[in-house]
Parts: sequence; structure tokens; C-alpha cells
Amino acid sequence: MTAEALEPPVLFESGQPVQDSGWVLRCRTRLRAALEVLAEQGEPLKYTELQDLTAQRVPLNAYDASVTKSGSVRAWTNFGWNLTTTYEHAGWLHATSDGGFRLTREGRAALTRYQDPLELYDLAGKAYDDWDAARSEALPELLLSPAADVLHGGSGTAHALRAVEPVLEAWRTGGSAFLADVSVWNPATTTGLLEYLESAPQPTPATLPGLVGLAPRTLAAEALVLLVGPLSDMIGSTKRSRVRNPLIPVQDPPGLPIQLSADLEHGFVHGGKALIASPVAMLTSCVRILDHWWQQPQESRDAAWSDPWAFRDLVNGVPGADDRVASLLCLLTHPGSFTTLLRRADREKVVDVFGTHLDTPSGDLERDLKTITLQLQAEQGGKPVRFDTAPLLQQWTQDVEGGRAWLVRGELDQQNRVPAWVSQGRVTLTVGRLTHLPAEPTQDAVSTLVDQRYSDWQVVKREAKKRDVLAFVLGMQPGDLVATVDGEQLRLGRLEDGPASLQGIGGSMLLTRPVAWSADSTPSVKGLPGSVRTRMRFKGEDVLDLTEINAALEALAEVDEALTGEVDLEDTDLPIDLEVVVPESQPTVPAVLECDVDALAKSLHHADGSWLTELLISLNERKQVVLEGPPGTGKTFLVQRLLEACGVVEGQSALVQFHPTYSYEDFVEGFRPVPTTDGSGAALSVQPGPLKRIADEASKAPNKPFVLVIDEINRANIAKVFGELYFLLEYRQQEIELLYSAGERFSLPDNLFIIGTMNTADRSIALLDAAMRRRFVFLSMDTSEPALGGVLRRWCEAKEQPTAVADLLDRLNKRMVERGLDPSLAFGPSYFMRPNAGDPAALDRLWRRELLPMLREHHYDAQDQLGSWYPFAKWMTELGLAAAPQPEGAEG
Repeated sequence: MTAEALEPPVLFESGQPVQDSGWVLRCRTRLRAALEVLAEQGEPLKYTELQDLTAQRVPLNAYDASVTKSGSVRAWTNFGWNLTTTYEHAGWLHATSDGGFRLTREGRAALTRYQDPLELYDLAGKAYDDWDAARSEALPELLLSPAADVLHGGSGTAHALRAVEPVLEAWRTGGSAFLADVSVWNPATTTGLLEYLESAPQPTPATLPGLVGLAPRTLAAEALVLLVGPLSDMIGSTKRSRVRNPLIPVQDPPGLPIQLSADLEHGFVHGGKALIASPVAMLTSCVRILDHWWQQPQESRDAAWSDPWAFRDLVNGVPGADDRVASLLCLLTHPGSFTTLLRRADREKVVDVFGTHLDTPSGDLERDLKTITLQLQAEQGGKPVRFDTAPLLQQWTQDVEGGRAWLVRGELDQQNRVPAWVSQGRVTLTVGRLTHLPAEPTQDAVSTLVDQRYSDWQVVKREAKKRDVLAFVLGMQPGDLVATVDGEQLRLGRLEDGPASLQGIGGSMLLTRPVAWSADSTPSVKGLPGSVRTRMRFKGEDVLDLTEINAALEALAEVDEALTGEVDLEDTDLPIDLEVVVPESQPTVPAVLECDVDALAKSLHHADGSWLTELLISLNERKQVVLEGPPGTGKTFLVQRLLEACGVVEGQSALVQFHPTYSYEDFVEGFRPVPTTDGSGAALSVQPGPLKRIADEASKAPNKPFVLVIDEINRANIAKVFGELYFLLEYRQQEIELLYSAGERFSLPDNLFIIGTMNTADRSIALLDAAMRRRFVFLSMDTSEPALGGVLRRWCEAKEQPTAVADLLDRLNKRMVERGLDPSLAFGPSYFMRPNAGDPAALDRLWRRELLPMLREHHYDAQDQLGSWYPFAKWMTELGLAAAPQPEGAEG
């Protein structure tokens, strides 16, 4: 690759470097150079070290070194994103927060085979696509019998069990899930790893410094797949980081298999913060159990793989091993016999509370728990049950003699819903994607519904949403105390009779429950006892069980009896007319833009409605349209009138104007300073831009059209501003990871329409590349369009202005073409559509102050000839718009 190919001249616009034709090649070459650097290193490299060494091989030009609005160097933003997504998910890199970067043996092989950086990047992209397809794959439910097996529903179960399957197979056979034809699951490797873990200084870093050998490090990584893979309260990137950590110090470590890596995105076991906070402690317990395993006779080990109770007896009670780790291993090897409750104390409580479901207790805790679970499954029609979510959770976790208490967060998304709750006698939970509730809202039915509607969410977010919905719909019972925070004020109320209902309120889908809120004052949150204040400020789930502090809250709660009856919403001052109850069977009707085309055409002085009809068809079919035309054709004005005619109200549309310095961080999302919670200063936080904000709003109300208007779309560097959104513009049904969202999946909802306006006289039109043009429908607003010709003449007739003004415009534009100017530079009718359009003085000012300066720019090499080429005053006289000039010395 020649230096000239990598370093074309840098262009500047308004003092800022512009993306050049060599940008893509330099980025790909820089990524290949990074792999070369890593291949030469004996130790992992920190990110800054990798940047410096890579820049020595592929230097940054002015555009590469320019910074985005967030202050990040443009080249390194692209570099880091691709390394930690495309190349890492391809299995070519290991990257962790505390260990740096390490090339894998798969990455070295790809580097050797593909010398062309573009081919190498394409191969990585294909591997990433395979990874993405694997994590999104719809897997069938486990083949278990409701009458004989503990069921585990939910979309995460099959993926999580598929992730651990190759590791369990390696354990059974003595092989390895990461290394072909190599044994790591054996007594010798286990002994070496255990000796290291028991002698290492505490706390031991996750990279296990000082551990020698590829085999014990691979065993540690594969064991961590068992320990973190099934967890639903840990995100996929953290799981992969924990698995990779032991491999980082090794030269040429194995990469994570693509399917296994993808399945780590899912989970079905709630591990709890106490367990997941100590990965090395979890690993030590697992290795102790494994060491005990190898000491048992071969026939006992063989029997344990087929007999769940034999497996349980073999791994339980190992000295120094955490009972939760043993329970997790039992669950993974025999999911049909064990529940997701990892703590023995929790299992004992469940058996004690639900003991009435046992005809004859066996005295064996796990066997009795399975019997209870099978009985509850039968009562639920052969559906799975979970003891760690509502409503079963509340039946065994707390002493409910004094009643239950709940925190429901009302200050979300920079909105405070609490005043509306208090005025309307309700409490709500936002569930943007639910359009109905199950006819019989059982635990399984609600769980399945949330899994289906939020299947694209990260497992942690989806499971949190599921817990919120289950607690709100099934956990909260009439008479329970409800607490929330209104600014700095504690609000208390009592849940009233009535099931949860799903309603559309103000464009959002909300679950609602009736609440009698107290009219009496309560202390500020700052004035609460420490134990209560801490719980009220909890930033986790939106619905939190506060029963453990119920007594303290009850002492503050004196509910006004006048509020305990039905609340008449008709007497409230809030705009409840926006409220629409959504029937359970109501389908989602596709949002469309539609209006009285003929009436709108008449108001815009079009000849007919044909052009507007084509515009609406293009918008509803393709979702993305650019209106292009000369200046003054009324592009932005037309869009505003179109939105009004289509009933797109405030809140359903947004307008942004592109300019040369506009960036991805301005448009999509980026780091911005926000005040700290203690008011002492500011901190950087990822904040959504106008596109992400309106996309989020549109996803909450799929039946309504939302419109993003991009004025002067060609004024910005489109490739820079849209970034990875290019893909979504063409594939609305797909998802991507955004640059700053830490793995969060993002898509453009079908009810979001994008309308751009583009001035064809603008030289920056060249920045609209073929890829962009393929993703938008381009409609011309040139006066040569049949419906748009004669707009000014019809306007003059309607406004009782001289139609000669239209003749003047026609003459001016015709002369511009005759003098060699492109028709795209013609003046549009809106220049002349003014209240005093026929006034000679106003026309003279228009000529001198607006039209003539633009002509000077177009004819920059013939300034002295403009007066003879464009005799504007003479034309006004000839058309009767101005009196003939008086000869010098003439009277009156």
C-alpha cells in the first residue's frame, strides 16, 4: 500500500479538516497494524501503549487527529470501537479493564493469512455477524416434562445452557472447550490451579498474576464460564471479561468460541451482588469442588452425570467451598431437578413456607423442593414457576404479619410523575413495549410476555424489567404501603383493591394500580432515619420490596380516610383526556403520515396534489426522504405545514440543522458534562442526542408517527454524523450497538420518519455519497416539477399582488441559465412571497440586499458585468412594477 494512497491531501472547510477519500483505508490499515504490534509483544499492552505503537506505523493526518465534540480523537474513537467490538467478538483479541490487550491464536492465524487490511477487516466483520446471529438465535425450550422436571422458562435459559454445554463436556471427557486435542480438565491441572489459588496473596487480581502454564489458566477461564455464564444479573461484556482475564497473561491464548461468547449475553439465574462481586472466590470454590471430584472413584463420577442426587451428594459439603457454587453446578448439570435458588437458607425457607404442598416430607431438602415445585407447576397449568420473583418471592422472604411496603420510583427520564399519581389516585410503571396483559396474569404468563416484548434487551435490563412488572402486577397486594419520592419529599399511600391495568397515557404505555395517597405531610427524605433514607434513594429496580423497613414506614403513614374511597378522575385538573385504555386484543396499527392532500396543496399554492401525494407515499414506504431544490423553494416551510396537516403535534417531531462542525456526538449520543448529585461540580455522562431521544419516544408509542426533520442535511459530514446508523437507515428491523452505550442494543422504530432538506446550490452537496443516496428517496422541489410550477403566480393571485412579480422571477432565472449558471442555482419563489411583494422599493431592496450578492458569488470572475447581464430595474419598468426613471432635469 503506497504512502500516497494512505495520505491524500487534507481538505478544510470553515477551518476544520474534512474527511478525505483515504479515511477508510487508513482506519483498516491501522487496525491491521495494531494486530501486528500485539503479535510482536511478549506482554499484554495497555490501550495507550497500543495507540502509540500503532501510530508509529500508520501516522494520523489532520483529519484523523481532529477531535469530536466529546473531546475524543477521531481516529482513536474508530480504532477502539472496532478493536473492542468487531475484532474482539471475532475471537481475535482479549481485552479487559485491568489487563490490557492480547492477541489470540485465532487472531494471529488471521493476520498471517490475510495481508490485505481490507480483506482482514471484512473477515472480522463476517465473524462479528456470526456472533451477532448466534446471540439473537431463537432456541427451543428445554425438553422437560412439567410433571417430572423442574421447568426453567425464559429466553435466556436455552442460551445459557448452550454456553456451558461445551465446558461440561470437557469436564466429562477430560478435554477442553477452548483448546482442541488438549486436556485441561484433569487432576494434575486442577491441583496446580488450586495450589496457586490457596497460596496467592489476597485479594488476588482477576488476571491471576504468577500462575504459570496455559493449561491451568485455560481451566480457570473455562470454569468461569460455568460460574458466570448462567447469571442474569451480569451483562455479557462483564461475563466475557471475567472469562478472558486468566488468559490475558498467556502468549497466544485461545480466543473465545464465537457461539459460546454470544450465548454469554443471556442468563436465567439471579446470582446476587454478594456472589458476583468476588470472581476469584467463586473460582476457588469451584476448583476445590473439582479437586474433591477427582478424588472420588471413577464409577461414582460416572454415576453423578446421570443421577442428579448422586451429583448433589458428590459436590456438596466440600470444605471451603461456597454452597452457592455447588448449587449452581447442580443446576447446570441437572436443570430438571434443581431450582435457581442458590442459597441453602433460601431453599430451607421455601420448603418451610410451602410445606403444605408435600404429602409426605422426605427430609431431603432438594428432593422436597423439587416435589413442591412440581406441585406448583401443576397448579399453574404445567408452566414454570420462579421462587425468586413475585409473587412467590414475597411469600417466603419476609414476615408479612405487619403488611408489606413497596418503593415505586416516580422520577424517571427527567420527569416527575408523582404529582399526577397523587392527583389521580394511582401509581404507574412505564412498560413501553407491552400492548396487553395476559388474560390470566400468572407468573409464567407475565414472564413470557416480558421476554417476548423485550427480547432485544440485554439480559440484565430485561430481567430487571421482568422483576419490576412481576412485582407491580403480582407482588403488590391491596393494603400494602406504597412509598415514592417527590423531589425531596417522601410520599406514602395505600394500595387499593383492583388489578393492574395497562393504559396509554400521554404517548406512553403504563401499568397502573389504584392508590389512596396520604394528604398528611411527611418528612423530607433527608430527615428520615438512615436505614430508611438509604432504601428510599435506591437506584436499582423501579419497584422495590421495602417490607424489611415496613414498621418504620408505617410509623410515618397516617392515610387520610377521605382519600381511601374511589377517586373521581373527572374532578382532577390534569389532562386525563389523553388517556386511552388499550384492549388486550388491540393490535399495533402501523403509524402512517396522511392528510387532506388537496387542501394542503391549495394552501401551498401548488397546481394540484400530485407532488404531495408522491411525498407521502415515499415517506410511508421508505421512511426517509430528502427534499432538494434551489434556495427559496420553501422546503423547510413545506415540511412544517405538512406536519401540521398530518396532525403531528409538539413532542412527536424534532428539528435539527446540520452544519460543518456537527458530529455524531451532537446527533446520536456522546459524553456531556452534567452536574454531580452533591452539586459540587460536573461529571461526564453519556447523553442522548436528538435522534436517540426521538427514537426512544417513538418506541413508546408505536401507533403514532414521529418525525425528525434535518434541515440543510448536506451541510454536515454525513458519514461522520451518522456513523454506524447507516446500517439502520437501510435495515429498520435490525439492531446495532451504539458507540457510547456499553453494549445496549438500538434500533430505529418503524414509526420514526426522517425528512431532510437540501439546498442544491450549496457546494457541500458533494458530501452526500452514494451510500446516503441509496438510503433516502430524493424529491425535487425545482419549479420544473409540474405541480410546483407557477407557485408564485398563484400566490400573487391569492394575495392580490401583481402577477408581474412572477414574470420578474421567471425572467431572472432564465437569464441566469443563459449566462451559464446551473439551473440548481435558480432563485425560488419564496424570495418574492412577502406582504409588499409588488412595492418597487421592496423589490429594489430584495435585489440589492439578497439576490445581487448571491449572483456576485456565482459570477465571481465577472463582477463588473452583472449590471448589464441582469438589468433588474429595467425589467421592473418593462413589467409595470416600477415607473420609468425620470430624465435628469425633468419636472415631476
